[in-house]
Amino acid sequence: MKVRLFMLAALSVLVAGCNSSGVGGLNLGQGGGTGGQQGGAVDQATGSKVVQGTCPRIELREGTAYYRKYARGGEDDPSQILYQAAIANTTRQCSVTGDQMTIQVVAAGRAAAGPAGKAGPIRMPIRVAVVEKGTNKVIYSELAEFETTLPPGTPTTQFLFTDPDVNIPIASSRSVQIFVGFDEGPYEQG
Repeated sequence: MKVRLFMLAALSVLVAGCNSSGVGGLNLGQGGGTGGQQGGAVDQATGSKVVQGTCPRIELREGTAYYRKYARGGEDDPSQILYQAAIANTTRQCSVTGDQMTIQVVAAGRAAAGPAGKAGPIRMPIRVAVVEKGTNKVIYSELAEFETTLPPGTPTTQFLFTDPDVNIPIASSRSVQIFVGFDEGPYEQG
């Protein structure tokens, strides 16, 4: 009887933990939640309803989780790597205002200097894209030149990339996929 009670309590704690992930007090939409527009929390900064159940998932496309920057003329030579980076985790938070869903996309990773690199600022091209499932129609695409700094001494660092303003029609939220990853271009001119 005590074992059953313990197992039930442990399962309750585990299920509760699945619905309460977040960063900085914001629920980033990873848990189950009630979803939809009923009830739900309100983001105090924007006054928008925070939704979980209809918040599209984020995926990394094959080949976009890693990035290497080579010295000029040294492409594909491991001894000429200036720095390299990898995206390790992604998450998102969705809020609804009227008929629009705003998605805050977050990617966390690590960067390190290569054999030809050194401490200092580095730039990484990170793209966020929202694509309609089945048709691959692009609803949103933004390529950012994200900058971080490799510190002196041991030039490795962690980074946190955020695109806070991915806006899509709420009607599309269940039929789209979000992608985030390294993308070498082209950058939009405008």
